[in-house]
Amino acid sequence: MTSTTANKKFIIGLIWLIIWQILAMLIKEEILLPSPLLVLEKFINLLGTKDFYISILSTSFKIILGFGLAILIALVFAYFSYKYQLFYEFIRPIILIFKSVPIASLTILLLFWIKSENLSVYVAFIMAMPIIYTNVYTGLISIDKKLIQMAEVYQITERKKLHYIYGIKVRPFLTSSIITVSGLVFKAGVAAEVIGLPANSIGKNLYNSKVYLDMPALMAWTLSILILSMGFEKLLRLVLGGNHD
Repeated sequence: MTSTTANKKFIIGLIWLIIWQILAMLIKEEILLPSPLLVLEKFINLLGTKDFYISILSTSFKIILGFGLAILIALVFAYFSYKYQLFYEFIRPIILIFKSVPIASLTILLLFWIKSENLSVYVAFIMAMPIIYTNVYTGLISIDKKLIQMAEVYQITERKKLHYIYGIKVRPFLTSSIITVSGLVFKAGVAAEVIGLPANSIGKNLYNSKVYLDMPALMAWTLSILILSMGFEKLLRLVLGGNHD
């Protein structure tokens, strides 16, 4: 990122903060729209509490676990879908359902079957898996058939094909899908927690802020979600070598 781009983003962000402050001064109702300084003060106060870190770590661990499982299962499913048409047709309805079902409906349905403590793991998995699967499968079917035929002529093992052909060709598709979904899984996971209300979670703290009409706390917790989501995405971009904004 160039210094010019960074300066431009800083100025735009500052303008929006000023607009926010002006609106807060006009409304003069903390319960409707607290000022940026009040939200920042609440956020700093949260940073000084033990419960804040317990909630952050608990929610983050579960969401990242679900995300990791989604990547693993998506890779396996995409490979078998590429190799076997019957398998592709068999799992296609599940992929379409996972893509289409609203988070709220999904969360309520899952609560009939699992404990609320594990809810964000399942929601993060269901949110991420079909998107990653679709991208990886698209990458696999885009591989030049002549390249595969040549590998078969020279009797290259499936293991070497996975590494030298499939892995190299599919990596851009996999990387882009992981980075794209990384921010969404945090939002989906926390949204599920707001419904399931597991103990020691960001979602439960958001819900409590709403119950007690504590708008500064609600926005401070929202700020923490944004930081987590953006930080996780930036980390993945750094590790996977994705393009930086």
